Amino acid sequence: MIRLVIVWGLFAFVFGKALNLDGTDGSNNELLLSLNKQLLRSLETQEGLPNPSIHLGLRLSNYHNHVKEDEQLTKLKNDLHNEIQSSLRSNQHVTGLLALYSLALKSSCYDLNTVSFRVAEKPETLLAHLKKAMEQEKEHVAFSHRPLTNYYQYSLGVLALCVNSIRVNNHVTHKLIKAAEHENFKHGDVESIDTYAVAGMALQCVKDSGSYTHNAAEIDLALSKIKQKLLASRRTDGHMGNEFSTGLAVQALIAMGSEESEYSISMEAMRTAAGITFTIIPWPYHRLYLPSRSNPT
Repeated sequence: MIRLVIVWGLFAFVFGKALNLDGTDGSNNELLLSLNKQLLRSLETQEGLPNPSIHLGLRLSNYHNHVKEDEQLTKLKNDLHNEIQSSLRSNQHVTGLLALYSLALKSSCYDLNTVSFRVAEKPETLLAHLKKAMEQEKEHVAFSHRPLTNYYQYSLGVLALCVNSIRVNNHVTHKLIKAAEHENFKHGDVESIDTYAVAGMALQCVKDSGSYTHNAAEIDLALSKIKQKLLASRRTDGHMGNEFSTGLAVQALIAMGSEESEYSISMEAMRTAAGITFTIIPWPYHRLYLPSRSNPT
């Protein structure tokens, strides 16, 4: 199974304002170019299935190698698609992979209505499968107090549906809100900063879409709780949680409209890290997804 979590340097391409992409800061441009090269090099050494997060990072970069991007897209549509098809036929739960696949295709402006999987001899679109998977996750939370997969993948599913203009079921969102309030985002006995970050981006997306009609105040409370958790996780060296989760945590803070002073120390910690490896789900705020989130269906 493809790793859903670790990708190289992906976060930097989505922080337009934070990294001053439109300005003249040479150090930022140098950093972005360096990260872009790391992503391209990772394609040369990539083994097994193509990583949709790498493709997403390349597509959101200001620097493009269209030949490599097209090659990666073809691999996603063939190799990764077939892997997901096989998993679905085996009744495996691949919510996170469905979510990342949809985001990767969307970043290439691919028509997701043309992407389908056949289960029980009935073809259904990728987004229909993802929406069904989220209903199953929600029902499992109701009876077992935990998702079928985990809250990281649950959050990815909410985020992917939202940015693809699919209205997220209020009950699906409500379960994520309550999980944040009850501090259920853990890996073993340790709080998962990665999960808090993705949940924050997912809930912020739902809030901005205006689709959550259950209780607007509780989504704000959950976002506030998540922000507190992220800020409280910051270490003396500036990293949040650990070196691998810092990029995702900073990205979530930016998506939630935090002041630059609240994440600048962590940004600097990432700049000066000896090896730049980040855990990320790109959040192209005001750049790619927001225009397509209008009129959710």
